[in-house]
Amino acid sequence: MRRTMQAAICVIVVWVTMFELGGWAVYKGEAAVEATAVELTAAAPAAPITITHTEKQPLLAKPAAYESADDVEIEQAVGKQEPDVQTKQAAIASEPVVPAPTKPSGKTVYLTFDDGPSQHTEQVLDILQAEGIKATFFMLGEQVEQQPDIARRVLAEGHAIGNHSYNHKYEKLYGSFAVFAEQVMKADDAIFAATGVRTPLFRAPGGTYSNFDQGYFDAMAAAGYIVHDWNVDSGDSKRRGVPSSEIIATVKGSKLADSLNVLLHDGGGHEESVKALPAIIAYYKEKGYSFAPITTAVTPIHFSLAKKLKWSRPAVKESEKAALVLYAEQLSRDRMTLPQPVHAEPNLILHRGEEQLVLSPEEYSLSKGSIKVSLAKLTEWIGGTAELDPDSGVVEAYYNGERIYWLTDFALGGAKGRDEAAIVPVRSTLQKFGLAIESYVYNAERREIWVR
Repeated sequence: MRRTMQAAICVIVVWVTMFELGGWAVYKGEAAVEATAVELTAAAPAAPITITHTEKQPLLAKPAAYESADDVEIEQAVGKQEPDVQTKQAAIASEPVVPAPTKPSGKTVYLTFDDGPSQHTEQVLDILQAEGIKATFFMLGEQVEQQPDIARRVLAEGHAIGNHSYNHKYEKLYGSFAVFAEQVMKADDAIFAATGVRTPLFRAPGGTYSNFDQGYFDAMAAAGYIVHDWNVDSGDSKRRGVPSSEIIATVKGSKLADSLNVLLHDGGGHEESVKALPAIIAYYKEKGYSFAPITTAVTPIHFSLAKKLKWSRPAVKESEKAALVLYAEQLSRDRMTLPQPVHAEPNLILHRGEEQLVLSPEEYSLSKGSIKVSLAKLTEWIGGTAELDPDSGVVEAYYNGERIYWLTDFALGGAKGRDEAAIVPVRSTLQKFGLAIESYVYNAERREIWVR
């Protein structure tokens, strides 16, 4: 009996070696298909901060009114002025994407969040982390001073940070450029104190339409700040308590383009924006978009200059412009760039019908072109079972009456527990259970597999 058992194990070892643990029969086919999906490009260095007032980019919707940080509703008369729709969209470089059901086409969404950080920012970050995507956060200086740990988390998880003024007070910001510049500098210093980085990205509270004149644009450009408006307005700040269903409907009703800058808010009182976020992400993924943070290489969207400002104020003085320029010049030019965060690997998400298996970066690996995961987690997800015999080091997996064997190094002390006992290639393991990979996306920002 003992000799029979030894012979059986030898057969299993030979079979597993050939077909699972690096053997040519399975690995050759899997690597040839999957290796094409894993050529990740290195992050491009930030472009030099030599800024001129760029052409205004096409708008997909008219600028709307927004509430201040004090939730004071401001009405903004847009009139019939239409933006210049003849200018070209910025060419956005994207990571190579393997075809998926969403038909990725290089189209890019820049999710942007204004008015934070707040308690809602952490909820937003959790969602972005689960989805494996990056975004941009335009922060208020006074909020950064109150929530420095959240600002640091934003940076650490690979998102971009932008300046959104110090306190969002419209009447102060747009009543005098001297006060506006002071708020820009104060917010810049607050962000640097919390995160150790300087950012040239800036978003005007309420947007630039009827708030900025040419003098504001010229002074900000001379100081090296890149001003960004948006071309998709989620409508989450047009009044208090906009429900998530309305936010989602507004986004879905907005026009599409190859490059979308989506305005959302993560400040206090915007819990409905958080609720709407997963559906917004799902919508753009379905439309074939990838997601990215704003960098200095992204051509900014500017609203057209209004024929009449909402504010009565004097023109920008050369001395006021010079003060902001001098402030920027005194900063280290090496620091006056976008943050270069430590790259955070995205989660791996497996889809099968309505079911999902979300694996953190620690729960999967890429080896010689094969995506590998825990056999126990994979088997349990599809509705099977996997049991380890610690004496023999053999794993028996069952699914729909099928039984498959794996020999692990558990018995030799090479694994610490059941989930670590068998790490297997996703594709060939699913094939053994009669399942197949329909399609997948694997790049620096997004890693998803669809199973049928």
